[in-house]
Amino acid sequence: MQKQLSQGSDMSALESDVYSALYSFFNRYYDEGDFISKRRYKEGVYAIPYEGEEVKLYWANQDQYYIKTAENFKDYSFVTKEGINVHFRLVDATIEQNNNKETDDSKRAFMLYTENDERPELKTFEWNAESKELIIRFIFDIPADKKKNYVDDNYAKIREYIIGVPELMMPLMYQTSTDPKKPVTLIQKHLNGYVAKNTFDYFIHKDLGGFLTRELDFFIKNEVMHLDDLDTDNEVRAESYLAKVRAVKRIGKEIITFLAQIENFQRKLWLKKKFVVETNWCITLDHIDESFYQEIADNKPQIQEWIDMYAIDEIKGDLHTTAFTNPPSIDFLKENQNLIVDTKNFSTTFRDRLIASIDDIDEKTNGLMINSDNYQAINLLLQGNTEKVDCIYIDPPYNTDASKILYKNGYEHSSWLSLIHSRLINSKALLKDTGIIEMAIDDYEMRYLSCCLDSVYGANNAISNIAIFTNPKGRDQGFIAQAHDYSIIYAKNKQYAETYNFILSDDELSKKFSKSKGGEALRELPLKRTGTGKFRYERPYMFFPFFFHPETKEFFVIPKDNYINIYNKDTDSFNDAYLNDVIKSYTDKGYYAILPNSGKGEFLRWRWGYDSCVKGISNGTLFCKKVKDGYAVYQYDFADIEVTPKSIWVGDKYDASSKGTNILENIIPNNPFNYPKSLYTVEDNIIVGSSSEGLVLDFFAGSGTTGHAVIELNRSNNCNRKYILVEMGEYFNSVTLPRIKKVIYGSN
Repeated sequence: MQKQLSQGSDMSALESDVYSALYSFFNRYYDEGDFISKRRYKEGVYAIPYEGEEVKLYWANQDQYYIKTAENFKDYSFVTKEGINVHFRLVDATIEQNNNKETDDSKRAFMLYTENDERPELKTFEWNAESKELIIRFIFDIPADKKKNYVDDNYAKIREYIIGVPELMMPLMYQTSTDPKKPVTLIQKHLNGYVAKNTFDYFIHKDLGGFLTRELDFFIKNEVMHLDDLDTDNEVRAESYLAKVRAVKRIGKEIITFLAQIENFQRKLWLKKKFVVETNWCITLDHIDESFYQEIADNKPQIQEWIDMYAIDEIKGDLHTTAFTNPPSIDFLKENQNLIVDTKNFSTTFRDRLIASIDDIDEKTNGLMINSDNYQAINLLLQGNTEKVDCIYIDPPYNTDASKILYKNGYEHSSWLSLIHSRLINSKALLKDTGIIEMAIDDYEMRYLSCCLDSVYGANNAISNIAIFTNPKGRDQGFIAQAHDYSIIYAKNKQYAETYNFILSDDELSKKFSKSKGGEALRELPLKRTGTGKFRYERPYMFFPFFFHPETKEFFVIPKDNYINIYNKDTDSFNDAYLNDVIKSYTDKGYYAILPNSGKGEFLRWRWGYDSCVKGISNGTLFCKKVKDGYAVYQYDFADIEVTPKSIWVGDKYDASSKGTNILENIIPNNPFNYPKSLYTVEDNIIVGSSSEGLVLDFFAGSGTTGHAVIELNRSNNCNRKYILVEMGEYFNSVTLPRIKKVIYGSN
């Protein structure tokens, strides 16, 4: 450029053009700390990556991770260069639920703590000149005056206090800003950081450097370079023009490199495996050796927790019951085996001894609860639970007025999709090949969620969209009162997917069937599949032999060790030679092998999966019947005791108010949840999605309804399902975990 200046070029104009171009370029992508991936094609027109798909889902934040920072209400401290320790301490706080965005009426704010007679020991400001410590106390709650600017109000009051303490004036009120138009004092800088630390949500670009570099090249070719400027006989003008292009590219790439380093560092921190900072166990007394009982009885925090949670101090003695004493007697503990020992109340030495005393504790553990951001928790679970989960059931924020997530203005739906999509992508690997995912949602995001699930699981793996009558009163939305939600169901692989039927109650059976035989209405149905979808290659895991011994009447399914070798998923092939060898080993002993073959010798499949068949033989639902060409497997259909779930669920038990809100309020009074799911809605989803011994994952656990549902199903139906719950909110320890503890103790 200096050369152009010596030859008569307008250097200031060239510099102005370069900086103007760079400002125009970066300004179009930058939005309050984030770079939005708008691929500019021309003014007002954008390009999206398209690879010939029939239908393409794209959203503005698709190339970014949605980061929802949980409220981290910890003490905030800093030390001045003069050695003064300043502490911001939170006295009380209310928190959001399920990543929900606050409404205007419920927007919370940091406010200075107001001194009161109930807690006279707490002061708004405390200065100790000897230890050189300043404590400033806050609350985080919904303010009475919603129009007041509490950021400015807090700082004004803090400033007034500091000015009144000479030792604090110079250290805390000196200017840290280099911009004289925007002065910021040291205390103000840290105050702003403290507030942002607890309330800021943002995006991290997955490849900011690559994105901006590609966009810069496109920008230069389409908006900086112009052929008319090259078509000139004036060499000076042409050279100055090319110098401008080179300068825009060189400086632009240096800025991109700088920005990418910052963004990549944030991305590495986000993706970095996180440490598990604390692990504890909750174990009922019936699983604990009595040699530990005295130590448990002597533990005051544990006994107090039982009093607060279960009111065991109200248990009075009689001829059959041991009365509560403090500390409780060993006999009392023996009579109350559902009491839960939480190892957080004990030393690590006790915890380690207790865990070591229980054989095969992982197998005996019924649930896992993780207090973490769900993205990080899913990555943790991938280490040892890949293809272990039978059913994912999640109830994410609906993004309606009552449950909006935090989002940038203009990016409401795309922010929600970024939040959901990254969690769906990572959690998919946790599902078994036979597994399914069920997602609760309403109309507001349903259309986007369906497209998102199509992109993650494939449209060909969509199973159903169930409408559930959850709100009899209706939710006013302007035109139609919304009275239902949805449960959208997708399979990891529809070819192998397993879903399960509802079991009708005696009352439902009596209403539906009038005829009976031997006191029960029934019919005999062949287990072999006929009609559409009957061939074994269409559902390969439903092809296997039964064995029947005509003399001993012994009837069973092929052992599981043999069953798992019949079909090879990796090669998508059946090992018929192996199957024939297994069959021969049994027929040589006098057993008759029963396969689902057609009259033409075609390999068909059964109507039930392997686990259901094992259970069917055990409970007498399946039996072997003599037919003209040998034996066949039949099902006693006890008046349709099992019924295929329909796509519309209606009934009082699905009412979210009486069977969701009220149930939770009875367990955890004055909890912060306004719209928990009906317990029975979640139970029915779990019944559809998992076997009686399946593993259920919920990474939007909220108040813990999914865990509650699994526990109740195990208790009432003698099942052994297990659950994994993930929740990031502060209410994990005040609502989610206490709810599970109470439900384990007793259903009432």
